[in-house]
Amino acid sequence: MPRDVDVVNHGTSLEGKRILLGISGGIAAVESIRLGRELRRHGAKIHVIMTEAATKVITPLAVRWATQSPVDVEWSGDMPQLDGFDAILVAPATRNTLSKHANGVMDSPLSMALAAGTGNGTPILVVPSMHDDLFDDPVTIDLIDRISERGCSILISESEEGRRKQPSPEDIVARLGNIVNNNEKSRSVLVMIGGTEAPIDDVRTISNKSTGRTGWAIADYLYRQGHRVCVLAGRLSFEPKTICFPIIQALQPDSMKCWAKDLIENEEMSIDSVVCAAAISDYLVSESISGKMPSGNDSSLDLIPFEKILDQIPKWLKSSRNDTNICVIGFKLLSGSSREELVTAARKQITRVSVDAVVANDLSQLSDNGPRALLVTSSNVEELMDAKHIGVAIDGLFRA
Repeated sequence: MPRDVDVVNHGTSLEGKRILLGISGGIAAVESIRLGRELRRHGAKIHVIMTEAATKVITPLAVRWATQSPVDVEWSGDMPQLDGFDAILVAPATRNTLSKHANGVMDSPLSMALAAGTGNGTPILVVPSMHDDLFDDPVTIDLIDRISERGCSILISESEEGRRKQPSPEDIVARLGNIVNNNEKSRSVLVMIGGTEAPIDDVRTISNKSTGRTGWAIADYLYRQGHRVCVLAGRLSFEPKTICFPIIQALQPDSMKCWAKDLIENEEMSIDSVVCAAAISDYLVSESISGKMPSGNDSSLDLIPFEKILDQIPKWLKSSRNDTNICVIGFKLLSGSSREELVTAARKQITRVSVDAVVANDLSQLSDNGPRALLVTSSNVEELMDAKHIGVAIDGLFRA
């Protein structure tokens, strides 16, 4: 029987990680309940330190219920703030907290924890939350710049209703996972997702049933595992909940091709890996019509093939990168095919395009029980049960 303190597992990006959650006295401290539970949904082991001001906004009892962890407010002899943590998260961070950390003041357990974490290289994520008048003060900007220069990561929301509100728990935990898991094997990844629309006229398009959900799940997983992610999205059938990385929309096939090439060749992006999960149209109308084609028009459409973007991606990567440490993952969808036919088609793609692996599936696998897809390389075939496992398998290839 589930208890009211239980949470449903949403991921493993913080599994086994000891996270120190610092809560200071902004009104956004009321969000600590949702944030604590979201941290637990991704496997975090939490220890909480609240400032005295924070306890006037939300009680330690409520925070303890949400985090199922110890909550410290006063100094104690065992000095838990000096324990070894995998990361420190301060949310919300008031201007007072920012000022103390920037100026080396240690008058509370939380300020000491931040000083110790900076000294021993612990990843620190700070989430400022305050009224725009305070945030836009040059002193606040200077404080943020100073702690950022010392290695703190900063997550700031857009202004809303005259305030810098605390971002959603999903955004905060996703960014924390990215920071904690980033290491020397992390990659800069372009993930192409969604369907495309080839115009017939100014109203109608040739499209497909791709929702973009699988590609989005892959991008979200890779980001939480520490990779630098950029998403190039066609048409999506949903509104993404967590947006911690850049998303560029390109609805038409030729637009997606141009954006993919530009992003891969952009030196600042330093993209070294591409996951081509987008369902890009194979055919275009030879000449789209201006305006709207009259209803009842019995003329046929003249379709012409559109070049496969995937075929160009390895060439673009090799020409823009000085090293050979690149990785390209293709996708292959068939209908009414057997496992053997899927593997054969995937390996033909590997040979033709020189991709590192292909995620192959049959149309029936999108709704039936059983493996969601196969991860095919030149020498191996792995069954993937769902979108999460596709992300796990791709992450494994990136870090191999």
